[in-house]
Amino acid sequence: MVVKDEGRDFEPIPTGGQQAVCNAIHDLGMQEGFGGKPTHKVVLVWELAERRTLGDFAGQRFIVCKKYTASLNERANLSKDLESWRGKAFTPEQRKGFEMSVLVGANCNLNMIEQTMKSGKTFVNVASISGLIKGQKKIEPEQPGYMPKWIADMLINAETGDSNAPEFDSDDIPF
Repeated sequence: MVVKDEGRDFEPIPTGGQQAVCNAIHDLGMQEGFGGKPTHKVVLVWELAERRTLGDFAGQRFIVCKKYTASLNERANLSKDLESWRGKAFTPEQRKGFEMSVLVGANCNLNMIEQTMKSGKTFVNVASISGLIKGQKKIEPEQPGYMPKWIADMLINAETGDSNAPEFDSDDIPF
């Protein structure tokens, strides 16, 4: 199989502070983590208040996601982001179990930053999360439970133990 840059153009996700509403939480199960060690992962999905203006999706809200290790350890990114969003630290009792489903429909402000990879491709990612500013009006999810294809693919791979990467014998690689 030959793969190539498809050259598809997407309307860029707006950067900077963006109001958002959590529309889904997806449990990815065990996925490959740091050093190849299987780690329990979750994905938070938000709809931005800002809407697309171009193409087939004009008028629809931008969708952004962030993948986390499913941990409330005080050093875990999920824990840090949830504390920032809530505006308070978890108590030791809360760290024993937090029901993530309460986040669906919850509003926040996301700080979106543009990052350029070594390949030259540019992505916009969630850098930080905070609660709404006093007086900021809440928005409701328009696509509750939305699941991007890449998440569905990860769930299938977690169930089958399959990997997207084909296995090669190093002798078969011509470089």
